[in-house]
Amino acid sequence: MFPFLTTLLAATASATLTTRQVDYGSLHCPSDPLGTLTTPTYGTDGAIFTVCCELLIHAPPLAIHHAILDFKSYPKWNTFITNITLPSNVTFTPWDLYVGMPMTFTSNGLIGGLNTTSGEILTLLDATGSSDYLINAWRYDDGVGGISARAEHPNVLVDLKNGSTRYLSYETYYAGLSTGIIALLKEQLKNQFEIQGRGLKAHVEII
Repeated sequence: MFPFLTTLLAATASATLTTRQVDYGSLHCPSDPLGTLTTPTYGTDGAIFTVCCELLIHAPPLAIHHAILDFKSYPKWNTFITNITLPSNVTFTPWDLYVGMPMTFTSNGLIGGLNTTSGEILTLLDATGSSDYLINAWRYDDGVGGISARAEHPNVLVDLKNGSTRYLSYETYYAGLSTGIIALLKEQLKNQFEIQGRGLKAHVEII
């Protein structure tokens, strides 16, 4: 129990510190296929690859922020992450969410028609807009402290001051025992990130 709490608190503190040091609003999807992007918890050390989607969405940042975190509504628009299992103490999303919250994602489209699952932990909730952008993030939980694989998925929403938002959603994968196997799915992951982004755009622009 105590090692878990220590790891969780350290990850949360690291996410807060790293977020303050990095201007996430200035980031863009890498033009170099080998390029990577920093994340709140892990930074850049050990980064192997990044999958990324960047879009212009005609909706304000806060509306998009809420839609991304409204996990219970994902089946309405998200064909990649088709279901998210949440703790029993979470009734309403996004209002009941909290940093450190565990989740289980069910995804589609990575391995043929098979569904895959992954444990995730919510690492960052920032809807203050104090830096002209909003950001939220979650990280992959391999169950063994990141020895097998580490990854984190930030969503950055830059306010364009005209009712529109530059949406940047990416996941960076770090060195681990199974990262090489995951890298074989890089193109599928990239494709699903783009499909997910277009689904989100369509969803929020008609709200």
